[in-house]
Amino acid sequence: MKKLHHRALPIGMAAFAMAALLCGGSVRAAAAADRFDLVITGGRVMDPETGTDRVLNVGVKDGQIAALTAEPLNGTREVDAHGLVVGPGFIDLHSHAQYPLGYDLQARDGVTTALELEAGVYPIAPFYAARSGRTRINYGASVGVQSIRIRIKTGQDDSNGPFNAIFARKAEWAETAFTPQERAEQDRLLADGLAQGGLGVGLLYEYLPGLARDEVLEMFGVAGKVHAPVFVHARAAERSDPDHLLAPLQEMIADSAATGAPVHYCHIGSKGQGSVDLLLGLMDGARAHGVDVTTEVYPYDAAGTILGSSIFNPGWQGHIGIDYKDVEWPPTGERLTAESFEKFRKEFPSAGVVLHMIPEAGVLAGISHPGVMIISDAGEIVNGAGHPRSTGTFARTLGVYVREKHAVSLMDALGKMTLLPARRMEGVAPMMRHKGRVQVGADADLTLFDPDKVKDLATFRKPAEPSTGIPYVIVAGQLVVDHGTIVTTAYPGKGIIGNTH
Repeated sequence: MKKLHHRALPIGMAAFAMAALLCGGSVRAAAAADRFDLVITGGRVMDPETGTDRVLNVGVKDGQIAALTAEPLNGTREVDAHGLVVGPGFIDLHSHAQYPLGYDLQARDGVTTALELEAGVYPIAPFYAARSGRTRINYGASVGVQSIRIRIKTGQDDSNGPFNAIFARKAEWAETAFTPQERAEQDRLLADGLAQGGLGVGLLYEYLPGLARDEVLEMFGVAGKVHAPVFVHARAAERSDPDHLLAPLQEMIADSAATGAPVHYCHIGSKGQGSVDLLLGLMDGARAHGVDVTTEVYPYDAAGTILGSSIFNPGWQGHIGIDYKDVEWPPTGERLTAESFEKFRKEFPSAGVVLHMIPEAGVLAGISHPGVMIISDAGEIVNGAGHPRSTGTFARTLGVYVREKHAVSLMDALGKMTLLPARRMEGVAPMMRHKGRVQVGADADLTLFDPDKVKDLATFRKPAEPSTGIPYVIVAGQLVVDHGTIVTTAYPGKGIIGNTH
């Protein structure tokens, strides 16, 4: 079994904590007589950065972890965690579910931070303002290229999230080449969005066939000037052989190397299909030679997209590698035909569909490979229809791929869901250095789960069924899931804001 290669730690908080705890000691920031806001007793504390894996009590004060010890602690509220893992709150770098129900379903799945990075938004400031003080889990967004193109061509703002209708639009901003003047304005707005606190650049390349390759290189240049990452849904490629699948990733690696902008390649399972190992090998080689490239995977063998999007432009069967029979209509579960496809695409362009297209071997390759992060690609669930990844991704990883298939160890899986995403974001958002860890001084974003019982219940027919086996989720020291139930009065979520200016 492959292990995550954790980077060497400097002498400091993390190294001190590991040494003290492994020697049977305690780590405290508060005095022994302190009364903590929250005490978690008897849980199996697992920290992917230090390797800590032992039963400890956790003291939380002022939204941070203030004590890790085998000694008894006093707290205003106590949570009995015997039989539970106490891990860092799960960090989802790829969630389009930036709305109340979406946040709650993800919280039930153990997520404490959900970021909209693949698609992004523009303008940035209203997105954060609309959620401030009103959100249960942490949130944030990159600067969306498609949102900027909408603004330039139509004058409309997309500051509330790129939901289904945004993906479905195929007007002049998606499929028509921009003039030099429009491209210059596009670059200016990208820089403006980064200065507003955007967490990088969100590039839905495949959904924007009007983009020129030199135009994309210019965008990487804008991001590279402030070392902001580019989160890319790579352009379309014929799926008939590996040569075609390599080209989109090679383009992203070349653009990153030329500009210095880090690049994050979204959902390698659906983009790589049967050639995931080949793409991962290319990334490994690029990293070994200094290119800052990372990737992610979700634990499902089916993808999802919007029926009216440019994904389904003529020739889609070759690009995606599937046919009508592989496209599922969620409201009924039926597989489409040429006739029903055309009918639904015309009548319901904003509707989501499920694409049965990812070999299980590709999912396993991504989940087991060191450094590949777990994400959900969560989207909207409308009238009970959607993709179960919006609800069950993290429980499924723990239940199916850790407990049942032994594809990855529990500690390494936690690292893929917490530490690695936090590290990916630290360069653009220094506040992420305090997340993804269970250490004194870290933010008290914590997920408590039963490793023997955690399970995803969401299915393609019932995608909104919450996960089970995750009884407590804590954000900034406050319970947002208590005994498996959402705390409806809790809104401790904070905006994760970029600092590139």
